[in-house]
Amino acid sequence: MDPHKTHEVLKRIEKKLSKQDSELSNEYIDWLDRKTDFFIESLEKQGYQTQPDDLSIGDVVWVEFGINVGTELSDYKTKGHYAVVIALDLGNVIVIPLSSREGLHSALTFDIGVIHGLNKEHQHSYLKVDAIRSISKRRIGRMQGKQGGKLHLEPEIFEKVKKAMRLAFSL
Repeated sequence: MDPHKTHEVLKRIEKKLSKQDSELSNEYIDWLDRKTDFFIESLEKQGYQTQPDDLSIGDVVWVEFGINVGTELSDYKTKGHYAVVIALDLGNVIVIPLSSREGLHSALTFDIGVIHGLNKEHQHSYLKVDAIRSISKRRIGRMQGKQGGKLHLEPEIFEKVKKAMRLAFSL
């Protein structure tokens, strides 16, 4: 590592962030620190954080997406989002984030109904197909207070997920 280059880059980042809202800047620095942890853990082939038990397709999990660019899904002020697992492969998982907001004016946000045990009793969840992502399992954490650290979608809700994917990706 070149200490001079590191110092110069950190000074540029500090200068750019000093012009922004301090809460957002601090959250970004925290995310950069966490992302560095993910990077080092991956390089050193360290084990994963405590994962949900027996991860499978149709599970709802808690994912740290990070602070992203533009209108991409971001963890700003949330430290993560719920997401539905739609595929598993080695150390990666393909997920579709969930939102409690309707996503007006988005053709790629789908109402999949009430997921029991996730939100308030009658609150609908919305599938954000526009934010589908392949992620490292390192980004997945256990959901607090849930047996196995996750939820599994009821079959009729998962059918809505599959229907939304067919609608979104019909070419």
